[in-house]
Amino acid sequence: MRRSVLQPWIGAETGCDSREALDRWQLERLREAVAYAKTNSPFYREHLREVRPEDIASRDSLSRIPFTTAEQLRAGPQLWLCCGAAQVERIVTLKTSGTTSAPKRVFFRREDQERTVDFFAHGMGELVCPGDRVLILMPGKQPGSVGDLLERGLARAGVQAVQGGPVAGIAACYDLLRASRCSCVVGIPAQVLGLAEYGALLPPSERVRLKSVLLSADAAHPALKRRVGTLMGCEVFDHFGMTEMGFGVAVECSAHQGCHIRENHILVEVVDPETGGPLPDGQTGELVFTTLDRRAMPVLRYRTGDMGLLPPGPCPCGSFIRRMVPRGGRLRDRGRLWALDGVLLDCPGVVDYALEEDGSSLTLLGVRPPELEEAHRRLKQAGIEPVSLTSRAITGFSGTGMQKRTLSERSD
Repeated sequence: MRRSVLQPWIGAETGCDSREALDRWQLERLREAVAYAKTNSPFYREHLREVRPEDIASRDSLSRIPFTTAEQLRAGPQLWLCCGAAQVERIVTLKTSGTTSAPKRVFFRREDQERTVDFFAHGMGELVCPGDRVLILMPGKQPGSVGDLLERGLARAGVQAVQGGPVAGIAACYDLLRASRCSCVVGIPAQVLGLAEYGALLPPSERVRLKSVLLSADAAHPALKRRVGTLMGCEVFDHFGMTEMGFGVAVECSAHQGCHIRENHILVEVVDPETGGPLPDGQTGELVFTTLDRRAMPVLRYRTGDMGLLPPGPCPCGSFIRRMVPRGGRLRDRGRLWALDGVLLDCPGVVDYALEEDGSSLTLLGVRPPELEEAHRRLKQAGIEPVSLTSRAITGFSGTGMQKRTLSERSD
């Protein structure tokens, strides 16, 4: 087992060769980020009025910095800016499904995006080698989109990218995968599982065998990862990304014991979702992110609403770079959908599901209508008994095709 490919890159950028040295380096960058934000951003000038950078002496003193939230970002994203409009390279607008809330807007300068490209160039080294070909099933048409940044990162690593975009039609996408002769796929978990299930229905001579898969843009339950790996005959890796953080946050190594964080750019905490107090390593809570070097729009102690944990101790791969393990779902559903993922996505034929908001009805989605008997048995064992359980076949995905949606939010 090789050590995480991020460690040499992070070590070269920071000059750190130990956990202790990297902790000190991060605190120095954090103090600089606080000072930079207070000086240049109208929002942070007020938000951090009582914060002195020199008072941030350890991770224990992170609580001196007040949290930021999505609501604050929606209320006035332009006030977070630390530069003039002429220096902004890319603006991403994030609309909230099913609500009338104002959208979030995230601003990036060129150097902000270049750091993400660099992370992709090194992080993808876990999955591919120079000369490989990668099919990107993520948004990639717009300059600065996640697919575009990934393609640029792969090019730096000597890897050719094929842009496929999110999976609209499963059969057409599988034909593209076969014709492209790619050995690796990067895509949204439910969509990649749909491709895997479709391929399993084909004659063996028509199936595609991959070297690796990277799942991104939605939390992938271990049950889904196992099925993708089995059906496609390859190693499956996790990536955690978030638009507010510049898309890329952490990528899994070959030990598959959590995703290594790009700690030269991002600091990650886990806090109690009720009290906001820090939680020890190994305990699940709310993920809180801080950018350490963003120029256009620093994001300090941002409450993500996502659940996860920081595993204790070094990774089995031998790296001292911190890891994070997303636990799926948002705080508002209190793990209900993550539990459903564990039951339903382990059922043969199920690639996704739709849940009525009141929890009374479940619809199982598959390339062919999934069998209900096995799903009902497993749901009952888990103590979940919807009033209605149905299934239907799908030929593709609309929008992102992410799992964690109710029927009222879906359009497929």
